[in-house]
Amino acid sequence: MKKYLNEVQRELKKLKGGKQPSRFLPENYIGSEYEYYSYYNIRVPQIRSLRKRGFSFSTLSIEEQWKVWNYIWQHSEVFELSLMAIHFVNQRPVEELYKQRKLLLKWIKRIDNWALSDEFSNVMAKLNEFKPSEFAATFKKWNKSNDPWERRASMVGLMYYSQLRDKYVSCSTMLKMVDPHLGDEHYYVQKAVGWTLRECWNVYPKPTYEYLQKTAHLIPPGGWTAATEKLSKADKARLTKLRKTGRQTKR
Repeated sequence: MKKYLNEVQRELKKLKGGKQPSRFLPENYIGSEYEYYSYYNIRVPQIRSLRKRGFSFSTLSIEEQWKVWNYIWQHSEVFELSLMAIHFVNQRPVEELYKQRKLLLKWIKRIDNWALSDEFSNVMAKLNEFKPSEFAATFKKWNKSNDPWERRASMVGLMYYSQLRDKYVSCSTMLKMVDPHLGDEHYYVQKAVGWTLRECWNVYPKPTYEYLQKTAHLIPPGGWTAATEKLSKADKARLTKLRKTGRQTKR
């Protein structure tokens, strides 16, 4: 399997980007904190295009390709290499994802940034829509985890983007997963709170707005913009006023 990892990495390295201002470098904006990965600074369309062109193992059976990409994910030291692996997963049918569910659930341990986290949450949302009862315990476990990327996935992975779903997670389930993290100090968990509230509002506007009214002063700074993104100016103004009043009282 290592020869396949080396093959993909060699091809990626040929696309390695030149020097750019630090603010445009992925390691400076995707929230990586565990230093699992180095970065080649390659644009995502180039990464997708390379994977579509294929590799020596692309003619193997799908089962064998899964083994290759799983090995790559578990052993990669390059961000773009891992991104390519999860792009492969997100191109596969949900029935296939479900067949590989035990393998995929282990992938979360290799996530240390929002880019891989969001791709993984896309996978989880597909699985959750396909067999919700199968993954309820996993989401609950992650929601209580000390690992911020598991906490993030426990919320974003419920639905990812609501417009991609044919069946929705219940409003009560989504709000129960958000509730423990209103005071979370991790920035990307805060962002997940906002993301989840936004997607909840897309499907359940009335109960979500009622929840926002009750918790406006508690919603973390990193999640506020996303949580109120789809609201009317009037509704957002009312919530902002409640937020300000609640925070002053809290002091």
